[in-house]
Amino acid sequence: MPAKSVLLAETWDESIDPTGYWISEKLDGVRAYWDGERFYSRNGNRFYAPEFFTKDLPKKALDGELWCGRSLFQKCVSIVKKQKDAVEEDWKFVTYLVFDAPDHDGGYEDRVKWLNSVIKPEKKTTYAVVVGIKKCEGRAHLKKFLDDVNKLGGEGLMLRLPGSLYERRRSTTLLKVKTFKDDEALVIGHQKGEGRLQGTMGALLCKLSNGKEFKIGTGFSDAQRHKPPKKGSVVTFKFQELSNSGSPRFPVYLRQRTDLTWEEVLENAKTKSSPATTAKVIPALKKQHSILFSTVPSRDQVSGDKIVTNDDTLEDIAPAVDAAPTDEKQPCKYGANCYRSDKTHLATFTHPKSKPSPKPKQQLPCKFGAECYLKDPIHLAKYAHTQETQLKNEKEESEDEKEDETTQKMEIDDEKEEMISVKKSEWDAIQARLKESDDRLARMEALLKPNSDEKPKKRKTEEAVQVEKEEKEEVQVEQKKPAASKKPKPTIATKKPAKPAKAEEEEEPEAQVESDLKVCAYGAKCNRSNPQHFVEYSHPVGFTPPTSKKKLSSSK
Repeated sequence: MPAKSVLLAETWDESIDPTGYWISEKLDGVRAYWDGERFYSRNGNRFYAPEFFTKDLPKKALDGELWCGRSLFQKCVSIVKKQKDAVEEDWKFVTYLVFDAPDHDGGYEDRVKWLNSVIKPEKKTTYAVVVGIKKCEGRAHLKKFLDDVNKLGGEGLMLRLPGSLYERRRSTTLLKVKTFKDDEALVIGHQKGEGRLQGTMGALLCKLSNGKEFKIGTGFSDAQRHKPPKKGSVVTFKFQELSNSGSPRFPVYLRQRTDLTWEEVLENAKTKSSPATTAKVIPALKKQHSILFSTVPSRDQVSGDKIVTNDDTLEDIAPAVDAAPTDEKQPCKYGANCYRSDKTHLATFTHPKSKPSPKPKQQLPCKFGAECYLKDPIHLAKYAHTQETQLKNEKEESEDEKEDETTQKMEIDDEKEEMISVKKSEWDAIQARLKESDDRLARMEALLKPNSDEKPKKRKTEEAVQVEKEEKEEVQVEQKKPAASKKPKPTIATKKPAKPAKAEEEEEPEAQVESDLKVCAYGAKCNRSNPQHFVEYSHPVGFTPPTSKKKLSSSK
């Protein structure tokens, strides 16, 4: 299939007044052209979407992106680019976000109106949504939406010229607005990783179209570090600005460009300078992230039903084209089939009387009760806590709001790492969570530590068994000796040789051995140290028990 020519965007700058343009969100999905029967990439490569995904799409050409969610570009690519081993179930997590109709002859507003008439996102079997738009009221209005998307991790915004036609080329009627600029670079080598990254790729050695060399060390997953883009490939990266020497500051890897060759990049650079090769630095805007002016519902992983979560909505659904301001509620376009249950939506839009009011979900009791230390909004929304816990959480939240919002900055070499900036309250919260984790780990280790009192008891038992065994052996030896060989039992001398005073105190008291003492079978070679043994058995005169010898040597 030949490559599909689609409308491509230019980059917006401050010299262009955005007033009157239509605003939509810049998506981080995979560009897909629907020809009425199949999906194709810009290069003409087919995407093998399952039948259930495409059956509700019109038999007319559409332009849009296959999308899995914010910051899930790599996941989306892994799903849609599979061919023979494609997994149909994975496509249930993909949505086709449609933003234009290439074969429609009307202006932009007419094309959007037609798209809304043929795509019905309220149906359970529909996996397509028309990207919402809103009229821009000026630069401040544009930057306000850009700030909102930035907080949610989005790529930026798109501006569409009112009444513009669909052009199958790069056009100034479509502009992209982003905080970080992006550009292409050639991979000329790999730098080995160190520390945690030892044995993998630490950074890509890259070159710009003007010959400037630099490194890209962030933005990679572990899998990409094990299998990085090959030498000679083209990659897209984003950066904040250029340094005084002309190197991109804070470069972050985005993706490998399999649809673009380095020769094409150099050819384009002859007629137009790229963001990374121009000396002029446009003031950076903070970007947003979310699907503005649209609701893209998630789907239940088991049933496949559409559900709306907090991550799916940024604000109330806005109409595709702005209507005149009014104090009356607007009817919800989904009618009785509306699946939304958030209070703001229900307060803004009217629904048929047959639509029952959604019942609030019953919270499960938290097993930790008043001692619960979790502050995560998802946990608090799912589990019920005692009033004492709720009051404690509200008090802590109010104290956090009163804290100084001064940020703590860690300044690092700008040629190697990005400067990180966090609020003081967030930093303190992180430290508190780490301390709680350490405390819990210490408690768990204490619970799992074996009882040290058990081992000594076990050793004493083993010694007693050994003593008993040796004594039995001695008795058996005595019994086996013939009666004639028995000798009179010697007695231990009552007069002790001169010894140090300390040694005399430590030695066992010696006394005249009674006539009923047994003779030790080992004689002068006896190495026993058990006092009970010397009470029952006699030894040659001058014999000193091993324990006494040790004590005498130590006292000397």
